[in-house]
This record gives sequence, C-alpha cells and structure tokens, in this order.
Amino acid sequence: MDSLDYSSVMRRMAQGARDGADARRMSPAKALRLALAQAADTLFGLAVNVATVEQMRLTEAEVANRLEGEGLLVLLDGARAERAAMRLDGQLLAAMIEVQTTGAVRPGIARARPATPTDAAMVARFVDAVLAQYDAFLMQGVTGHVPHDYRFGDRVEDVRSLLLALAMPDYDLFRLTLDLGSGAKTGQLDLLLPVRAVVAGRARDASGSRARHALAQLALGAPVVLDAVMARVPMTLKEVSALRRGQHIALSREVLGSACLVGTRGHLVAKVHLGQINGWRAVRFLSTETGDLPEARSADQAALSDNRAGASGATDHVRHDSPAQVVV
Repeated sequence: MDSLDYSSVMRRMAQGARDGADARRMSPAKALRLALAQAADTLFGLAVNVATVEQMRLTEAEVANRLEGEGLLVLLDGARAERAAMRLDGQLLAAMIEVQTTGAVRPGIARARPATPTDAAMVARFVDAVLAQYDAFLMQGVTGHVPHDYRFGDRVEDVRSLLLALAMPDYDLFRLTLDLGSGAKTGQLDLLLPVRAVVAGRARDASGSRARHALAQLALGAPVVLDAVMARVPMTLKEVSALRRGQHIALSREVLGSACLVGTRGHLVAKVHLGQINGWRAVRFLSTETGDLPEARSADQAALSDNRAGASGATDHVRHDSPAQVVV
C-alpha cells in the first residue's frame, strides 16, 4: 500500500469515528432528518431518505437568493409570535400529492407548475408533523432546548411577500436533499429558522446566575474555624516549653473587654466581649476590621453576661483546666 492509499484509509477511519460520535449526539440537522423520515412514514407510509443536509447562517438580505425557486413556500407561525419559513420544491410537493392521491410516488421528474391552495392544504399536516417531531427529538437529546412550537401558517405567493412577514435579522437555513419513494424522485426541503440570539443569551445568563448562586451557597455554608484570643503574652521558647496543665498565667483585667476573634492565618476577624448565654461560653461582637457593628438587641445583651463583672483585683488569673491554645 502506497502512502496515498494509506492516507485515504486513515481518512475513512477518522470519518467513521466522527460519524460514530455524531450518531450518539443530537443536533438540529439530525433532529430534522429523523423528523422528516418519521413524519413521512407515519402519515403516508412513504420512505424518505435524507441524502444531504446543509446548514448555513443567513442575514435577512440573503434569504431571498436562497429561497428562490419553484415549489410551495410556507410561512410558519410560532407560539411566541416568532415566524419562520419552509419551502418544498416541485419534486417533493409532487411526491406528497401523488402518495396521497394514488398511494405511491410515480417514478420520474414531475413537470413544473405553480403551487396552489389545494397543494398547501394537502401538505399542511405533514409540515406540522415534521416540526412537532423536530422539537420532540431536540427536547429528548439537547439539555435546555426551548421548543420552537412552529406550525403551518399560510401559503406565500413569493419570496418578496415572505420577507415582509419576517422580522429577525439572522436566520439558520437547513437545506435537505431527499430520496423519495425508494428513488422514484429526488426532492429538496428548505427550513428557515430565526436565530434565537436573545433567548440563547438569556439562557446563558440564567445558567451563569444559577452557577454563581450555587457557588455562593457552597462558600457561605463552608465551615469556618475561629479562635478567641484574650491576650498575647510574650514568652521565650524555653518558657513555652515549660508550660504545664493547671499552670496560672497572669493577665490584666482589661483583656476580657478586648478579646478578638482571629482566622486560621492569624488575621483579625472581629473584636468581641467574652461572656455566657444559657450556660454556654459566648462572645458578643463589637466591631470588625472594617468598622463598628450595630448594637445588638437589648434581650441579647441582657442574656450575655459580662465576665468583667467578676474582676476585683488588678489582675485576673485564668485557670487552664483543659489543654489551651497559647498565642505566642
């Protein structure tokens, strides 16, 4: 095998891998292909094989050039006053009429003729079924998909009349080449959908807002360890090493009124008064690093007993009956 053949084989293998991955992922093009095949089979027992799917982004000015041609031009109405369009070319339209009137698609190219109101009435339920299935497949396979809810609106005489009914600046055009009736005819279907830039942006904003809210809840609910520091007593390493359980450390009487809470890195969190509430050791917040805090309610102040009331000498002695953290 020469290098050219080897390269060709590798490209086919890579393409096969991509096709396999795409087969597991729902996309608008895939949803439309499945919707067409299912609607035609369910309504008419017609075998429809999608040969190719093209997707392109168009401005409103480019729509006219892409949708020109024979066939039936349909205006689609959405539930949120959105409007879209669909075009069935002459061969697809002929196949739809033939399968409903004779039970089968006649082989060969159908002669060109203008579409009529009768044609529109005969394909309306097919159009509705395709659009409903299209939404259903996307709802199942795409998280957060907002249904289009488009339905057959009205037959449009020409592209100029269609443009007067369309209001969005940008559109996605899906162009499908169809094999109809096991090769009896080859038709084309165009589906023009407005680009939902605003809706997509709102969805992203909402998703981002939910993510930020969830992160905030996690952060606010995280446990925080704070240490109450009554005083900082300078000691040498020798003196610290000599500390024993039950030993007394002399502190000035002012320390009970100047205690503070510090974080795990030793930074100041708040200035506090030490006391008790219902037999529990407690602290009353006085101020933070950024400024004074508002006064607590009188009931809370009454419940919190100030240990300073028990101070009678120049110094207070704190007895360590349990292991204590010493701040050096």
